[in-house]
Amino acid sequence: MKMSLKSRKELVKKAKGRYLKADKVQKGVILDELFQNTGLLRNYLIQILSAKIDLDYVNPINRKRKETYDANVIFYLKKIWTIFDYPCGQRLQPMLEEYISILEKFKELIIPQHVKEKLLRIASATIDRRLEKFRTLQHKKVFSTTKPGSLLKNQIPIKTSSWDETRLGYGELDTVAHCGASAAGDFIFTLTYTDIASQWTISEAVMGKGQAGIKQALDNIAARLPFPLKGIDPDNGSEFINWQLYNHCLANNIEFTRGRPYQKNDNAHIEQKNYTHVRKLVGYKRLDKEHQLKKMNDLYWSEWDFYKNFFIPNKKLIEKKRVEAKIVKKYDLPRTPYQRLMEHADFPEIEKEKLRAIYAKLNPAEIKRSIDKKLSRI
Repeated sequence: MKMSLKSRKELVKKAKGRYLKADKVQKGVILDELFQNTGLLRNYLIQILSAKIDLDYVNPINRKRKETYDANVIFYLKKIWTIFDYPCGQRLQPMLEEYISILEKFKELIIPQHVKEKLLRIASATIDRRLEKFRTLQHKKVFSTTKPGSLLKNQIPIKTSSWDETRLGYGELDTVAHCGASAAGDFIFTLTYTDIASQWTISEAVMGKGQAGIKQALDNIAARLPFPLKGIDPDNGSEFINWQLYNHCLANNIEFTRGRPYQKNDNAHIEQKNYTHVRKLVGYKRLDKEHQLKKMNDLYWSEWDFYKNFFIPNKKLIEKKRVEAKIVKKYDLPRTPYQRLMEHADFPEIEKEKLRAIYAKLNPAEIKRSIDKKLSRI
C-alpha cells in the first residue's frame, strides 16, 4: 500500500535525529530503510535530512518577484499603443521615445518621469505579453475579386523579384474589394500603391474596377506622392492588364511589369498593405454608395496617408537564408516611411524640408480621433 505524504513526512522527521548522529555506515542503512518505506530518492533524502533543512517549518517564504511594470506603466503604454494603431512590440519599442515626445508636445499625455523612464526601458517581448489581453482584432478572410486580364500578357514583362529597393518611385499596386459577402453589382474598391524603397503608401477609393477609373485613381496617387512615380508592378487583374493603362504608362515613362499569376509572394509588399492599410481600417462590409466613396477619399487624403506614412513604423526583410531545416529571416530596424525618406540619399533636400515642416504640425492623437469619427460616418 502506498504511503501518504503526511506519513512519509512523519517517518522522515523521526529518522532525522538518528541520521544526524549516525556515522557514514549507519547513515547508509537509514537511507536504504527510508528508500524502501517511502520510495523517495536517496539524493533527495540526503538533502532533507541535512541540518540545513527544518522539517517543522511548513510555510515556505513567498519569493514572488516584485512587478517592474505596474498598472500605472501599462496604462500609459496602452494609451500610446492605441493612438498608434496597435503595433506589435518589435515595432512599438524602438518608437516609444519619439511617440512620447510628440504626445507631450501636443499635450495629449502628461507622463510622470518615473513612468517615462520605465517605458523607455521596456522590452518588446514584455510589451506583447502585457498588452496581449487587450488585443481584440479578428482575422477574417474574403474571396478574391481579381479576374485575369487576357490582353497584353506578352507586352508586359513578368517580374519575379522585388524592384531595386534603393530607387524611389518603384512600387507595387493592388486593389481591395469592399463588396461584403456578394460581388454582385457596383461597389467600391481601394487602389493602393506602396513604394518599395521607402514603404510610402497611398490609397484611393474608386467605384468599380473600370479602366478609366483605375487610371484616374493612379494619377491621383502619383500627384500625392512626395517623389515621381517611375514604375508599377501590379498583379494580373483585368483592371491593370489593359491597353488604356499600358499606353498611359508608356506616355508617362512609367515602367510597367507584372507578377506571376497566382503567386502572391511576387507582390508581397502590397499584399501586406492590403490588410494593414485597408482591411484594418475599413473592414469587410459592403460599401457601394457615392457618399461613402467621397467620405473614404476624404479620409484617405486628409488623415490616413499622413497617419500611416509619418507615424506608423514597419520592418523590411533584408536577408533570408536556409540554415539546415530552418528558414532564418533578418529584418532592419523598424522605421516609419517618413524616416526612411529622410535617410534616403536620392531624396532631394528641399523635399525633405517640406516633409519636416508637415511633420512638425501633425498631432497623431488628433488625427486618430478624426479617423475614428469619419469611420463612424462611413
